Parts: sequence; structure tokens; C-alpha cells
Amino acid sequence: MNELLQEYALIAEIISGLAIIISLIFVGIQIKRNTKATQASTFQAIAELDINLLLNFGNSKELAQLISTFRENPEALTEEEQNHGFYLFGAEVRHVENLFLQYENRMLSEKHWQSRKALVDGIVLSGGFGALLKHPFRKYFDGSFIEYGNGRRQKMGIEE
Repeated sequence: MNELLQEYALIAEIISGLAIIISLIFVGIQIKRNTKATQASTFQAIAELDINLLLNFGNSKELAQLISTFRENPEALTEEEQNHGFYLFGAEVRHVENLFLQYENRMLSEKHWQSRKALVDGIVLSGGFGALLKHPFRKYFDGSFIEYGNGRRQKMGIEE
């Protein structure tokens, strides 16, 4: 009788161990699904920011012209226009800086980063970014992002 109870106890331990393994697998699957849902939500928020920036910059012909000119050649603007353009461009830079930092901190998947990398590089390779690098407000942007921008500019042969 004692041996029978020991066999039942052993079977119960095996079943208990299997149940723990199965529950851990289930938890792992749920975490993976939750991670994908969070990444999708993050990417949707990024897309909404992209659209919002574009719509705001396109509110008027003058505003669209100002940000476009600042992005490409800030020196072509008057001092007042440069000041206004710098703040508009700063909002754009802050957006791409956020994308870069999310990617760097593994909050943005490689696939999502690749779909936005051209936008980030377009900003850091622009004349406006060169103006930002010379501006005292440069210190308000993340150092690793500024380093990334400098590195991309050097790789593309853009001299300051």
C-alpha cells in the first residue's frame, strides 16, 4: 500500500511539473503577443505624429515654404525667418530624435526603424540640422542622437 501511495505521489509530482512547464509556455506566448501589440501601438502613435507634423506644416503656404527653406538652406532666410524656422525644425528634429531613441532602447523593432530611418537620415543630413549643430540649443537634444547625426553627416561627406 505504501509503495502504491509513493507511485501516486511521484505521478502527481510529474503532472505538477508538466503543468508548471505548460503554464510557463503559455505566459511566454502571452508576453510575446503583448510585446507585439505594444510595438504596433507605438508604431501607430509614431505614424500619427508624422501625419500631425505634416498637416501642421502645411497649414499655410508661408509656413510650408518657411520650413522647407529652413530644412534645405537656412542661410537663405532673414534673421526673423531663421528664428521662426528653427523652432519649427526643432519640433521635427525632436520627433526624429524620439524615433532614434526608441530604436536605440529597443522599443522600436528593426522593421519599424527601417521604415522610418530614411526620415531620420533626411533630417540629420539637411542644412537645417547643420544649423542646429551650430546653435546653442543643440545642448537640449540627446547627445547620442547628435553623435548619430554627426556620424551620418561625416559618412556622407557633409562638412560644417
